[in-house]
Amino acid sequence: MEEAIMLNSGEEGMYLPPGFRFYPTDEEVITYYLCEKVADPDFMADAIGEVDLNKCEPWDLPGKAKMGEKEWYFFCQKDRKYPTGFRTNRATASGYWKATGKDKEIHKGKGNLVGMKKTLVFYKGRAPNGEKTNWVMHEFRLEGSSITLKHHSQKSPQKKIGLFVRYSTKALDSGTAHIT
Repeated sequence: MEEAIMLNSGEEGMYLPPGFRFYPTDEEVITYYLCEKVADPDFMADAIGEVDLNKCEPWDLPGKAKMGEKEWYFFCQKDRKYPTGFRTNRATASGYWKATGKDKEIHKGKGNLVGMKKTLVFYKGRAPNGEKTNWVMHEFRLEGSSITLKHHSQKSPQKKIGLFVRYSTKALDSGTAHIT
């Protein structure tokens, strides 16, 4: 018989039944988690941690996650590359995250745009000579005037909108991620 799963959520923790998986759809990520975090920076979700993207290497993420074996979920703040610019800083001490492909639109219901998903891959070293790894990040952000206006509050200024990030690695061996 399987044992209950311990969720690392604060000092008390939380026990979940065997077989429980946190696997939200893209629409759920936006509407139930990211919107709530943007509206209330104090919002907490038991299965989602918080990290600073620029101070955390991808191989350190499993230890910071509240749950998950192959995917880990986090809220983080958007860090601008330049104070007056729009580009996001995605560099860490040992590498950088590079966008791949086009951003994917996320719709609620039929045609109501609520967010965007960007896929990024981690490269070890510095651009343009970085070495591609198996670490993948899916970055979610709010989009669409109805959802953005509805959930903005005085506590959460526009430039500090939280990002919801899902990390995973393509190659896993006994729960340990390998970088190639």
